[in-house]
Amino acid sequence: MQIRDYWRVLSKRWWVIAVVCVVATAASIGYSKMQTPIFRSSIRLDVSPARYDYGLTMVIENLLRQYAQQLQTDKMADLVDSTLKLDLSAERLRSRVKISPVPEDYAIQIEVDDTDPNRAKDIAYTWASEFVKLHQARMAPVDPRDRIEVTVHDNPRPGEINWPKTRQNAIAAAALGIVVGALIIFLLEYLDDTFKTQEDIERYVSLAVLGAIPSTGPAGKPRVVGERKLRVST
Repeated sequence: MQIRDYWRVLSKRWWVIAVVCVVATAASIGYSKMQTPIFRSSIRLDVSPARYDYGLTMVIENLLRQYAQQLQTDKMADLVDSTLKLDLSAERLRSRVKISPVPEDYAIQIEVDDTDPNRAKDIAYTWASEFVKLHQARMAPVDPRDRIEVTVHDNPRPGEINWPKTRQNAIAAAALGIVVGALIIFLLEYLDDTFKTQEDIERYVSLAVLGAIPSTGPAGKPRVVGERKLRVST
Protein backbone atom coordinates (compact mmCIF):
# COMPACT_ATOMS: atom_id res chain seq x y z
CA MET A 1 0.00 0.00 0.00
CA GLN A 2 1.09 3.53 -0.76
CA ILE A 3 0.85 6.45 1.64
CA ARG A 4 -2.32 7.72 -0.03
CA ASP A 5 -3.89 4.28 0.46
CA TYR A 6 -3.23 4.44 4.19
CA TRP A 7 -4.69 7.92 4.28
CA ARG A 8 -7.77 6.74 2.38
CA VAL A 9 -8.34 3.90 4.82
CA LEU A 10 -7.94 6.15 7.85
CA SER A 11 -10.10 8.95 6.47
CA LYS A 12 -12.87 6.50 5.61
CA ARG A 13 -13.11 4.93 9.07
CA TRP A 14 -11.69 7.64 11.31
CA TRP A 15 -14.75 7.37 13.52
CA VAL A 16 -13.57 3.95 14.71
CA ILE A 17 -10.46 5.55 16.21
CA ALA A 18 -12.59 8.29 17.80
CA VAL A 19 -14.98 5.78 19.39
CA VAL A 20 -12.24 3.50 20.72
CA CYS A 21 -10.28 6.50 22.05
CA VAL A 22 -13.32 7.96 23.86
CA VAL A 23 -14.30 4.59 25.34
CA ALA A 24 -10.74 3.88 26.54
CA THR A 25 -10.40 7.34 28.08
CA ALA A 26 -13.78 7.17 29.80
CA ALA A 27 -12.99 3.70 31.17
CA SER A 28 -9.65 4.93 32.48
CA ILE A 29 -11.22 7.92 34.24
CA GLY A 30 -13.98 5.75 35.68
CA TYR A 31 -11.44 3.22 36.97
CA SER A 32 -9.34 5.98 38.53
CA LYS A 33 -12.37 7.47 40.30
CA MET A 34 -13.18 4.08 41.82
CA GLN A 35 -9.72 3.71 43.38
CA THR A 36 -8.93 4.66 46.96
CA PRO A 37 -6.64 7.72 46.83
CA ILE A 38 -3.14 7.23 48.21
CA PHE A 39 -1.17 10.24 49.46
CA ARG A 40 2.61 10.43 49.71
CA SER A 41 4.63 12.49 52.16
CA SER A 42 8.43 12.54 52.18
CA ILE A 43 11.24 13.68 54.45
CA ARG A 44 15.01 13.70 54.06
CA LEU A 45 17.71 12.89 56.58
CA ASP A 46 21.08 14.56 56.07
CA VAL A 47 24.13 12.53 57.09
CA SER A 48 27.29 14.54 57.73
CA PRO A 49 30.58 14.16 59.62
CA ALA A 50 31.46 16.35 62.61
CA ARG A 51 34.54 17.41 60.65
CA TYR A 52 35.13 17.15 56.94
CA ASP A 53 38.02 14.97 55.94
CA TYR A 54 38.44 12.22 53.37
CA GLY A 55 38.27 9.39 55.92
CA LEU A 56 34.96 10.41 57.46
CA THR A 57 33.48 11.14 54.04
CA MET A 58 34.26 7.59 52.91
CA VAL A 59 32.73 6.27 56.13
CA ILE A 60 29.46 8.11 55.40
CA GLU A 61 29.22 6.61 51.92
CA ASN A 62 29.52 3.14 53.45
CA LEU A 63 27.09 3.91 56.28
CA LEU A 64 24.21 5.24 54.15
CA ARG A 65 23.04 1.79 53.13
CA GLN A 66 23.45 0.52 56.67
CA TYR A 67 21.33 3.38 58.03
CA ALA A 68 18.69 2.71 55.37
CA GLN A 69 18.47 -0.91 56.51
CA GLN A 70 18.15 0.18 60.13
CA LEU A 71 15.28 2.46 59.17
CA GLN A 72 13.38 -0.46 57.64
CA THR A 73 13.43 -2.72 60.69
CA ASP A 74 10.42 -3.94 62.68
CA LYS A 75 11.93 -2.18 65.68
CA MET A 76 11.53 1.21 63.97
CA ALA A 77 8.02 0.33 62.82
CA ASP A 78 6.95 -0.70 66.33
CA LEU A 79 8.45 2.47 67.78
CA VAL A 80 6.55 4.68 65.33
CA ASP A 81 3.34 2.71 65.84
CA SER A 82 3.65 3.08 69.60
CA THR A 83 4.37 6.82 69.39
CA LEU A 84 1.46 7.61 67.07
CA LYS A 85 -0.87 4.89 68.44
CA LEU A 86 -1.67 3.64 64.95
CA ASP A 87 -2.47 0.09 66.05
CA LEU A 88 -0.79 -1.37 62.96
CA SER A 89 1.46 -4.39 62.69
CA ALA A 90 5.13 -3.77 61.96
CA GLU A 91 4.88 -5.53 58.60
CA ARG A 92 1.85 -3.51 57.51
CA LEU A 93 3.42 -0.24 58.59
CA ARG A 94 6.73 -1.00 56.88
CA SER A 95 4.85 -1.75 53.63
CA ARG A 96 3.79 1.92 53.56
CA VAL A 97 7.32 3.25 53.93
CA LYS A 98 10.06 3.40 51.32
CA ILE A 99 13.64 4.16 52.36
CA SER A 100 16.18 5.21 49.72
CA PRO A 101 19.81 6.20 50.32
CA VAL A 102 21.01 9.12 48.18
CA PRO A 103 24.84 8.77 48.15
CA GLU A 104 25.52 11.82 45.98
CA ASP A 105 23.77 14.07 48.53
CA TYR A 106 24.84 12.17 51.66
CA ALA A 107 21.19 11.80 52.52
CA ILE A 108 18.44 9.26 53.09
CA GLN A 109 14.97 9.78 51.59
CA ILE A 110 11.91 8.52 53.48
CA GLU A 111 8.59 8.28 51.63
CA VAL A 112 5.32 7.32 53.28
CA ASP A 113 2.10 6.34 51.50
CA ASP A 114 -1.24 6.52 53.29
CA THR A 115 -4.92 7.14 52.60
CA ASP A 116 -4.78 10.14 54.98
CA PRO A 117 -2.42 12.96 53.89
CA ASN A 118 -1.86 14.22 57.45
CA ARG A 119 -1.20 10.74 58.80
CA ALA A 120 1.33 10.19 56.05
CA LYS A 121 3.09 13.39 57.18
CA ASP A 122 3.02 12.32 60.84
CA ILE A 123 4.44 8.89 60.06
CA ALA A 124 7.25 10.37 57.96
CA TYR A 125 8.23 12.90 60.61
CA THR A 126 8.03 10.45 63.49
CA TRP A 127 10.00 7.82 61.58
CA ALA A 128 12.78 10.30 60.88
CA SER A 129 12.88 11.98 64.29
CA GLU A 130 12.87 8.67 66.21
CA PHE A 131 15.79 7.43 64.13
CA VAL A 132 17.68 10.66 64.83
CA LYS A 133 17.16 10.14 68.58
CA LEU A 134 18.43 6.55 68.41
CA HIS A 135 21.43 7.62 66.36
CA GLN A 136 22.31 10.41 68.79
CA ALA A 137 22.22 7.90 71.64
CA ARG A 138 24.61 5.63 69.73
CA MET A 139 26.96 8.54 69.02
CA ALA A 140 27.03 9.83 72.61
CA PRO A 141 30.09 7.77 73.68
CA VAL A 142 32.01 8.70 70.51
CA ASP A 143 34.51 11.55 70.46
CA PRO A 144 32.62 14.63 69.15
CA ARG A 145 35.31 15.09 66.48
CA ASP A 146 34.62 11.62 65.09
CA ARG A 147 30.85 11.61 65.20
CA ILE A 148 28.53 11.12 62.23
CA GLU A 149 25.58 13.49 62.52
CA VAL A 150 22.10 12.63 61.24
CA THR A 151 19.62 15.51 61.09
CA VAL A 152 16.19 16.15 59.64
CA HIS A 153 16.58 18.30 56.52
CA ASP A 154 13.11 19.85 56.72
CA ASN A 155 9.70 19.08 58.17
CA PRO A 156 7.45 17.07 55.85
CA ARG A 157 4.29 18.46 54.30
CA PRO A 158 0.87 16.79 54.20
CA GLY A 159 0.86 14.03 51.62
CA GLU A 160 0.13 14.80 47.99
CA ILE A 161 -1.94 12.51 45.80
CA ASN A 162 0.22 9.70 44.47
CA TRP A 163 -2.43 7.26 43.25
CA PRO A 164 -4.46 7.17 41.15
CA LYS A 165 -2.89 9.52 38.62
CA THR A 166 -6.11 10.24 36.75
CA ARG A 167 -4.66 12.63 34.18
CA GLN A 168 -1.70 10.42 33.27
CA ASN A 169 -3.95 7.36 33.08
CA ALA A 170 -6.39 9.18 30.79
CA ILE A 171 -3.61 10.32 28.45
CA ALA A 172 -2.16 6.81 28.31
CA ALA A 173 -5.60 5.32 27.66
CA ALA A 174 -6.27 7.84 24.87
CA ALA A 175 -2.94 7.00 23.19
CA LEU A 176 -3.68 3.29 23.49
CA GLY A 177 -7.16 3.87 22.08
CA ILE A 178 -5.70 5.59 19.01
CA VAL A 179 -3.33 2.68 18.38
CA VAL A 180 -6.02 0.02 18.92
CA GLY A 181 -8.49 1.96 16.77
CA ALA A 182 -5.98 2.18 13.92
CA LEU A 183 -5.28 -1.56 14.18
CA ILE A 184 -9.02 -2.29 14.01
CA ILE A 185 -9.38 -0.12 10.92
CA PHE A 186 -6.57 -1.85 9.05
CA LEU A 187 -7.86 -5.26 10.15
CA LEU A 188 -11.29 -4.43 8.72
CA GLU A 189 -9.67 -3.21 5.53
CA TYR A 190 -7.61 -6.40 5.27
CA LEU A 191 -10.72 -8.58 5.69
CA ASP A 192 -12.66 -6.57 3.08
CA ASP A 193 -11.78 -8.13 -0.31
CA THR A 194 -14.24 -6.15 -2.48
CA PHE A 195 -13.16 -3.75 -5.25
CA LYS A 196 -14.06 -0.16 -4.49
CA THR A 197 -11.95 1.99 -6.79
CA GLN A 198 -10.42 1.95 -10.25
CA GLU A 199 -7.03 1.53 -8.64
CA ASP A 200 -8.18 -1.69 -6.94
CA ILE A 201 -9.14 -3.20 -10.31
CA GLU A 202 -5.92 -2.23 -12.00
CA ARG A 203 -3.84 -3.45 -9.06
CA TYR A 204 -5.44 -6.88 -8.68
CA VAL A 205 -6.18 -7.89 -12.30
CA SER A 206 -3.36 -5.95 -13.97
CA LEU A 207 -5.74 -4.54 -16.60
CA ALA A 208 -6.60 -0.99 -17.50
CA VAL A 209 -10.12 0.30 -16.82
CA LEU A 210 -11.84 1.55 -19.99
CA GLY A 211 -15.02 2.91 -18.46
CA ALA A 212 -17.54 2.74 -15.65
CA ILE A 213 -21.27 2.03 -15.90
CA PRO A 214 -23.25 3.53 -13.00
CA SER A 215 -25.80 1.25 -11.36
CA THR A 216 -29.48 2.13 -11.82
CA GLY A 217 -32.32 2.38 -9.38
CA PRO A 218 -35.63 0.46 -9.50
CA ALA A 219 -37.11 2.75 -12.18
CA GLY A 220 -34.04 2.60 -14.38
CA LYS A 221 -32.73 5.93 -13.18
CA PRO A 222 -29.00 6.24 -12.44
CA ARG A 223 -28.08 6.15 -8.79
CA VAL A 224 -25.95 8.94 -7.51
CA VAL A 225 -24.68 6.83 -4.64
CA GLY A 226 -23.85 3.17 -5.02
CA GLU A 227 -21.44 0.73 -6.54
CA ARG A 228 -20.32 1.09 -10.13
CA LYS A 229 -19.67 -1.66 -12.67
CA LEU A 230 -16.20 -1.34 -14.09
CA ARG A 231 -15.31 -2.54 -17.57
CA VAL A 232 -11.74 -3.58 -18.13
CA SER A 233 -9.78 -4.21 -21.30
CA THR A 234 -8.85 -7.81 -22.10
